[in-house]
Amino acid sequence: MTGSNCSGQQWARWLIAPMVQRVRVIMTSGMTPHKIALTLCLGIAVGLLPLLWGTSLLCILLAQIFRLNHLALQSVNYLLYPLQLALLVPFFKLGARLFSWGPPVPSNMLASLISSPSVASLHLLGWITCKSLAAWLVTALPAALLAYGIFRSVTNKASV
Repeated sequence: MTGSNCSGQQWARWLIAPMVQRVRVIMTSGMTPHKIALTLCLGIAVGLLPLLWGTSLLCILLAQIFRLNHLALQSVNYLLYPLQLALLVPFFKLGARLFSWGPPVPSNMLASLISSPSVASLHLLGWITCKSLAAWLVTALPAALLAYGIFRSVTNKASV
């Protein structure tokens, strides 16, 4: 039994190790420590945007502007999708507390927006999105800048 278990581990190493190595090469190809740190921070910041659409397009645009590895940036963005969904309501609640502009949105209104969409609810959904984005700007953007400094120093030390 131990012989078959050992050969199973050997097969896993034989199959998985080359794939992991190839993915590592693809994800970091042509990336300096600065670009790795920038990719991580931009991917995290965009991945947490309280939007249900557009983050993939934003990643394409940012990868082009900053000449980053698109696959790496998009991968970080997609890995954060469950967290992005989990943070939609907290970002909205924080935005509603911090910014009093716009129409007030009762907490039960979110459920009714989903169940019966209308033109009026689209207007309200626009305000919800604006307040959520404002809360993201106040929280996630400074956190991403701080994380960039940390990632940059760690990648610089690792490359030395």
